[in-house]
Amino acid sequence: MSVEEEAFFWSRLACSRSINLGQPGSTSKLFHLDVFEVELKLNQEAWKNDYIQFEYFRGFAMSRNFGIGSRNMFVAGRMLLQRRSRNGFKTQHDYADRWRIFCSWASERDIKKMENVTRDIVIAYGQHLQSQLEAGEHASASAPKNYVSAVNAVMKLATQGEWKSIFPGRDCGIQKRIYIATENKAATGAGHINAQLAAGDRISSLLALQRAFGIRFKESALLNAKAALKEAKIKGFISVKAGTKGGRKRAVPCSPAGITALEQAVTVQDERSMVPKTMTYVEFRQECYAIAGEKGFVFHSERHAYAQARYREITGAPSPIEAGWPRKERFNKLAEYLNINKTEAKEIDKSARQIISIELGHSRVEITNAYLG
Repeated sequence: MSVEEEAFFWSRLACSRSINLGQPGSTSKLFHLDVFEVELKLNQEAWKNDYIQFEYFRGFAMSRNFGIGSRNMFVAGRMLLQRRSRNGFKTQHDYADRWRIFCSWASERDIKKMENVTRDIVIAYGQHLQSQLEAGEHASASAPKNYVSAVNAVMKLATQGEWKSIFPGRDCGIQKRIYIATENKAATGAGHINAQLAAGDRISSLLALQRAFGIRFKESALLNAKAALKEAKIKGFISVKAGTKGGRKRAVPCSPAGITALEQAVTVQDERSMVPKTMTYVEFRQECYAIAGEKGFVFHSERHAYAQARYREITGAPSPIEAGWPRKERFNKLAEYLNINKTEAKEIDKSARQIISIELGHSRVEITNAYLG
C-alpha cells in the first residue's frame, strides 16, 4: 500500500485525536483518529509506547462499515450516533434501538455491512413495515415512519451527508393505519391443518400455539411450553412475557385446545423455548418464514382466527368480518342475530373487543377492527 493510500484510509477516520503518517526521515503528515493516538511508522518498526501492531490498525482502517471501527453493522451505527450525532441522549438511544431492528431485518437478507445498504433496500424495509401496520402489528403509522427515519439518520452520518433520505410516505407507502378489515384473513380449519402437515412438527406446534392463544410468531417461538402447560393446568391461563411488544406481560385464557397445543409443543421443545438449541432465534425465524413462503401459509392468520373464535365465544355471535356484515349494519345485524336491541348489541360488542384487544397484547380497542371488522 502506498503512502497516499495509507493517508486516505486514515483520513476517513477523522474526528478528534491526531496520528502522524510519514516515511522515515520525511516530514510527518497530520491526520485524525477517533480513539487511538499513536505514532505510525510506515516501515512497520516497533510502535511508540508499545501500541498494537501496524497491521491491526491498517485492517481497522480498511474494515467494512466505512471504517467506523466495528465490523458489526449495528455496533458501527450505534458508535456513529454516540460520536457524531448532535441529538440528545434519549434521541440517540431511540435511534440506536430502531437501527438495531433494521439491522436484524437486513441480516436476514444477508445484508451485514453499511456499504450494501441501498435506497432500494430501505424502501423494501419501509414496505415491510407498512405490511406489518396493515396486519395490526403497529398501533399507528408513527412507529414505522420513525424506524425509517432512524435508518436515514445513521446512513447520513456514515456517508458524511451523502445519503439521500428515504421518505416513509412517498417512497415506502407508509400511510395512516386503516383498522377496518375488508376481507377475512383468518386461517380456516382446513387451511390450518394443511399448513401443519406441510410444515413439520416444530412449526406445526407454533401454528397450534398461535391459534390457541392468539400469540405473535415471536411470542410462540420464545414460549416455554413446559412451564406454560403447568401454569395452564393449575390456573387456567398462560402468562405471555417473552417476545412481547414493549415487554408487556399478559395472561391469556387456556381452552382444551390450548392444553392440546401445549402438550404437542412440549414434545418438540428442546430447552427453555421452542427455538432449536442449535439455532439462534433470528436463524429460526428466518427458516420458519422461508418455509411458510414456500408452502404458502401465513403465521399471522392464526391470530386472526383466534380473535374471531374468541369473539364468537364471548358474544355468542360471529364477528362482522366472519359473518360478512357491512360495517355500518354490524350492530343491527348483531342485535338481530342475538335477538336483542341495538344498544345492548353495542355494549356486548364493545366488551368483547376490550377483552380481545388485551389478550392480543394491544393497548387500543380499535385495533381489533383489523381482526374482527
